[in-house]
Amino acid sequence: MTHRRIRNSALALSAAALLTVAAAGQAGASTAASMSVASARAANCVHVSHSSGYVTQTVKVTNDCASTISFSVRRVGPDSPCFIVGPHRWRSYKWGNGLNYQGIRWNCS
Repeated sequence: MTHRRIRNSALALSAAALLTVAAAGQAGASTAASMSVASARAANCVHVSHSSGYVTQTVKVTNDCASTISFSVRRVGPDSPCFIVGPHRWRSYKWGNGLNYQGIRWNCS
């Protein structure tokens, strides 16, 4: 009888942990969705282009603003380093396929 109670308690704790992880995952998904909306907002004078080839992907950020901007490329897996782009300059970042492009994170520096 004692073994059955311990096993049932362990199952209940496992189920509670699973529900907690699922709830945290949903909260993280809504946070990620709000972050993607925020990261999609850039000044009208900044232009982003993404291209994907057979082997690599490239993101080019053109800064036509009068001030300096900073950004990093959001990908599945690790994000890119933070890049700083001066006024009327551009910067590109290239990586191998497999880490899908998810957008830009602004003001990283």
